[in-house]
Amino acid sequence: MQKKQKTLNQDGMITPTILVVLVVFSVFATGIMSWALQTRKSVVNTARGTQALQVAEAGIDYYKWHLAHDESDYQNGNSWCCDKDNPVTLSVADCDGVCGPYTEIYKDYDGKDIGEYSLLIEVPPAGSTIVQIESTGKTYKDVSVKKTIAAKLGKKSLARYSMLSNAPIWIGPDETTSGPLHSNKGIRFDGLCNAEVTSAVASYNCNTANHSCSGTKPGIWGSASNSCKQYWDFPDNYTDFENFTLNMADIQADAEAAGISLAPSGKLGYWLQFKSNGTVDVSRVTGWKYNVKYYDDNGSEVIGNEGVGSSVFIKNYPIPSNGLIFVKDNVFVEGTVNGRVTVAATKYEDTPFDYAKIYIESNITYLAKDGGDVLGLMSEGDIVVPRHAPVPVEIDAVMLSQKGHVYTRNYKEENKNKKIGSITVYGGIISNLFWTWTYTSGGKPVDGYTHTIMEYDNNLTFGPPPSFPTEKEYEVLDWSEK
Repeated sequence: MQKKQKTLNQDGMITPTILVVLVVFSVFATGIMSWALQTRKSVVNTARGTQALQVAEAGIDYYKWHLAHDESDYQNGNSWCCDKDNPVTLSVADCDGVCGPYTEIYKDYDGKDIGEYSLLIEVPPAGSTIVQIESTGKTYKDVSVKKTIAAKLGKKSLARYSMLSNAPIWIGPDETTSGPLHSNKGIRFDGLCNAEVTSAVASYNCNTANHSCSGTKPGIWGSASNSCKQYWDFPDNYTDFENFTLNMADIQADAEAAGISLAPSGKLGYWLQFKSNGTVDVSRVTGWKYNVKYYDDNGSEVIGNEGVGSSVFIKNYPIPSNGLIFVKDNVFVEGTVNGRVTVAATKYEDTPFDYAKIYIESNITYLAKDGGDVLGLMSEGDIVVPRHAPVPVEIDAVMLSQKGHVYTRNYKEENKNKKIGSITVYGGIISNLFWTWTYTSGGKPVDGYTHTIMEYDNNLTFGPPPSFPTEKEYEVLDWSEK
């Protein structure tokens, strides 16, 4: 008997399989679509965030440009400082030194408005060139996406140099410099250094530089150690001393408005004795103490005078809020400085012999060397450390001679210092003509100080004495996204 073969019906099995495949595919496709949408959204958000960040950066660039054209405007050309909707105009002090927000529209290259940035500007404290700016940017495509950048802008001052000269410089084997040193002419360097040493020339004629050498020498040369030579760089940029003369008239105007301004004394000048309590005694100098003989730059004998012999006390002044003391005469200075001060001396003369001079009568020191106490000495003519100055002597100041020397004089034999000791400058020297504290013969000191020490005050780069010359351009010192 033949058995019948049973045939299975497979139609019912295919349907569940297809359903399973469809479900799996649907889940997988949904996942892919969700991932794609999320990725697209993330890319769009990132792109919009990047665009908003670029708008915020544009705000920093804009205000850097604005300060280049009006370096003292921290209010974006407005008369109000903060809370522009307040009917009462608020001052910088009312706003705790933070001005804004100031909103500007950002355009693309075709002039189309694509976003805006809002600026908050923190006014620099007295004596500082550092401006802090916070810029918040957004695009009109999505105003909910914002990016904020905090930046510090600053202008370097000439006080950043431990020494700057418009004449050749010779650093002897017993001399130590700290901080940047620059000359527009040649440099002979036989001492110690720990920072850049630069010259504006590739080479110079040593015959005319009084560097005890002959012929043509490199812009910088000498017997300094290799550890010092690694800092040498030449030729470097030229620094124009003619730019300095622009500051005196401004300082006079500001001193007359809110500082101390002293008219011609009718005698020999003014004696400024700084006090540790933040004041200064001002006296009129009526008589010299010493008659001296010294040599000028050409080796000719000069008969002159030095030292406060007699004086008449005028007044004890508090250090003015703007830190400016303008003197249209000679100045004799000493004491302990408590505060931020610039003493500017000029007679606006055309004859070198008649230029106003500053004499360092004795030690000038800061109450504290923390950047809070700063002294700038700006003279039309020479800044002189005279024969009778103490040994050792310390000068805490940035000394700037626009048209003369920062130096001790080369006295004739009967008046020579022949000082065995040191002179320390904590700050800087900026001298149009040659600078020196020591005169030598045959390699040995014959006059002045036997050892000189330059101590660099790094607080001065962006925190110079009031109204001290600065560079024209602001630079970005710090940048961060908040």
